[in-house]
Amino acid sequence: MEQKMEIGLTQKIDITSMVRDVLRQWWVILLLALSVGIFANIWADSTYQPEYTTTSTFAVTAKGMNSNVFQNLTSAKELASRFSQVLDSAVLKKTVMKELGMEEYDVSTMVEQVPETNLLTLTVTADSAMGAYRVMQSILDNYSTVTDYVIENVILEEIKPPLIPVTPSNPSIKQKVTKQSFLISAVFFAFLFALVSYIRDTVKNEQEFTEKVDAKLLGTIYHEKKAAVPCGSKAKTASMLIENPLRSFRFVESNKMAAFRIRSRMDRDGKKVLLFTSVMENEGKSTIAANIALALAQEGKKVLLIDCDFRKPSQYKIFKILPDDTLNLPEILKKGTVSGDIIRRWNGDLYTIFNGTASFSMEEYMGNGVLDRILRFCREKMDYVLIDTSPMALVSETEELAQKADASILVVKQDMVLTKDINDAIDVLNNTRGQVLGCILNDAAAGLPGSRSRYGYGSRYGYGGYYGKQSEK
Repeated sequence: MEQKMEIGLTQKIDITSMVRDVLRQWWVILLLALSVGIFANIWADSTYQPEYTTTSTFAVTAKGMNSNVFQNLTSAKELASRFSQVLDSAVLKKTVMKELGMEEYDVSTMVEQVPETNLLTLTVTADSAMGAYRVMQSILDNYSTVTDYVIENVILEEIKPPLIPVTPSNPSIKQKVTKQSFLISAVFFAFLFALVSYIRDTVKNEQEFTEKVDAKLLGTIYHEKKAAVPCGSKAKTASMLIENPLRSFRFVESNKMAAFRIRSRMDRDGKKVLLFTSVMENEGKSTIAANIALALAQEGKKVLLIDCDFRKPSQYKIFKILPDDTLNLPEILKKGTVSGDIIRRWNGDLYTIFNGTASFSMEEYMGNGVLDRILRFCREKMDYVLIDTSPMALVSETEELAQKADASILVVKQDMVLTKDINDAIDVLNNTRGQVLGCILNDAAAGLPGSRSRYGYGSRYGYGGYYGKQSEK
């Protein structure tokens, strides 16, 4: 089936989703910005060339006993321009270079008049402190050989001798460059991740689900924080099951509402065996399957939950069951010895088959008829049978299990899997006996644009997947 909406730069901007994606990648942004800052620091340090400046001050006095302040100021102003010519003269430069044994004249000199005074300031800048001082001394010793020809009727009197500079006159900007590079690159990479989030064709809210996905939305489960509970000297993650009193009202009711819609559609079509899967791992399908089973059992229905995720079984972790209390379901299917003992009652009307052994060669056990006999028996004894399976993108056995089910539920984690892959998975399931009954949007942010939840609370609720997660025994 064709997608309901072509993605492009004309799609609506979901600010909340973009912010979540940026915050989710904060450590990547930090590492990239730090890398840029380090390279900027190295570059600034390698290109920095310190310069040292020394100065000398002269008083300009007109020759003659009748000279006055006006004459001295006028002479200083004229001399400032003439003295610059003296410093640039080839004669003086050659003299200084010869005296100091310099191969090239790699210094800069400047003469300025101190405003409203008859004082001149001579400045010499070089790439070393001693070099600047030596050039200044050489100029002071030899400038008279040139000034006698171009400067007349004035007397230069040195009133402040030059000193050897201690610190560079051009402080390093390494620290400033590093900070600016870090901040600019952090903003740039944050913007880049936000742009990628905007362009990526995923399901970001309920409205986008309706527009893009070729299946009915049966419910939305919002993000629920996994609170830790004290356990001796350690803290364990609290159960994500709806029977846990620590779970929020919104989380519990959204699961119950999804269970009600699922039951209504299954009863209408006369279906009993329901398969839960997802496109990728970590989309939360196992926890949703567990909570839907609990919600149906709380309605007084006899429900069996089977963990058929043979690659990474996790239902026993969700229900906080010790591995020793689980079954080796792959071995049971291989031997074909089935007894009523494999079905265990959890509480009330909820029954379980918890597998605790991973297997990577289930294809050879799927066709021997043992699982079919189990499902036939459960159809007779139970009102509903829920099967938790592996993600479709990882294994092919999910399609075989879908052939044994009456219907399928595809769990879609908000803003994770490309819409094309979601619709492709729906097409695959629709070509099996267990066609898609609908989808559940999982781990959605509260208050997302396009959200149509009936529970209008302002706080953030939700929940995360357990697939592939390791919890304490």
